[in-house]
Amino acid sequence: MKPSPHLVEEGHALNEKGYAGVEHAIPKQDCLKAGLLPPKCPQVSAGMRQRHLKKATVLVGSIILGCLFIHMDLINYVPPGIPQQGCNWLGLCGHSGWTGQHDPRDNYFDVVTSPEELSNDFRVVREIPQYVLDYAPLVHLFSGEQFWPGDIAEHLFHVTPELNYTPIQGRLQYSNLTNLDELNEFERGRHVYLTSNDNVEERPEWLGGEKNIPDNFDDGVESGADEIRKQSKGGRSEAPAVLVSVDKGKGIVDAFWFFFYSYNLGNKVFNIRFGNHVGDWEHTLVRFQHGKPQLVYLSEHNFGEAYSYDAVEKIAGRPVVYSATGSHAMYARPGPHPYVLPLGILHDQTDRGPLWDPALNSHTYTYNHLTDTLRPSNFTPQAPTQWFYFAGHWGDRFYPLDDDRQYGIVGEYHYVSGPLGPRFKHLSRRKVCQGGYHEPCVIKHWLDPDEVKVWPGLGEGEDWPDDPEMRPLELSQQ
Repeated sequence: MKPSPHLVEEGHALNEKGYAGVEHAIPKQDCLKAGLLPPKCPQVSAGMRQRHLKKATVLVGSIILGCLFIHMDLINYVPPGIPQQGCNWLGLCGHSGWTGQHDPRDNYFDVVTSPEELSNDFRVVREIPQYVLDYAPLVHLFSGEQFWPGDIAEHLFHVTPELNYTPIQGRLQYSNLTNLDELNEFERGRHVYLTSNDNVEERPEWLGGEKNIPDNFDDGVESGADEIRKQSKGGRSEAPAVLVSVDKGKGIVDAFWFFFYSYNLGNKVFNIRFGNHVGDWEHTLVRFQHGKPQLVYLSEHNFGEAYSYDAVEKIAGRPVVYSATGSHAMYARPGPHPYVLPLGILHDQTDRGPLWDPALNSHTYTYNHLTDTLRPSNFTPQAPTQWFYFAGHWGDRFYPLDDDRQYGIVGEYHYVSGPLGPRFKHLSRRKVCQGGYHEPCVIKHWLDPDEVKVWPGLGEGEDWPDDPEMRPLELSQQ
């Protein structure tokens, strides 16, 4: 299927043909080894000349970025008492070493669950409290987005499971939401990759998901002491979101809202793009205490930010979050979100684009994190569960460096491996943050428009967590 022109990434529409195909006195290989280019070496086509130019650009960019990233890595600590303004001026706000000011109540939300605290009543186990839907997040997608929400069922029609870059043959070659977990027969699923049947450089239509753009959303304004935008209609996407409700005991309920996209378009630095991958899972967590929303966590790449519920924007009481263009990283405000590189050359971008209401179309589940058991909820009792237990990757494996689509820059790569699914997003977390139990989890009580973050790096993509406590129960000892 011919891709839409606006879905073609810059630099990937070249139709390189290799040599010009005309015989000359100088052998082609000798000509190339001598470093000659047209007109002295006519055998090298314009396409080959462009390839040399692209490699030179990547090389120069690598040197510059190498210096920047090395400098960034040297920044590893800021004293806890540093003022917010000074933190912004230094460009270090958001780094895990800066703890900021804590609310004494934050410590209460380090939740330890014991089996006797969870109900065994079948009705309670299956039902999601209504307040979880009442406070479901609303997601502003980027107005100029190229890769919109994806349907996980449709995604599986366009991929083939591979192990060691080799398609898995037989009945498991064709996977769906009711048998995807059977791929765990191969190396426990860890090295299984759902690989695109198409060359993603050609941007096949299914990657873009244009048909899943949410329908019209009408904003009303209710006048009063505080103006509150109210939802009146619209916001439904044909791509279902995934809700996983986790009872943590002591009146604490974690509502994980997962959003899937068939493609992640990475960021650019000096016109060099890195971090592309097939398949993209992002999430927002709303933590409730006795039915009241208290905390909100937003995933950003392979980390995230936590906020008090009072701090985030709301529409009719529901938290509003923003999905960054291409990467779909989630933020609490619109605008640019820079990282520690000069002049904002590395940043995510959000705005008030189409508003997505995931509560209007979603697969909903309850999850017992002590037994690693997922059940369809009372809202969608027929929702399939087998896909959830798939322990592999929802996209292509890291492309080798001899692949024409691949290049590397100081540990960052143009294409990285596809992500793991929701089961690997630390659903059993005690703190609201996704990291390990002993990692800091700062709860922010404000939205800082001047915040600059430290880029954590993507490497070759996501893999099973090293910390066994962050793995699903069944895989914690593997």
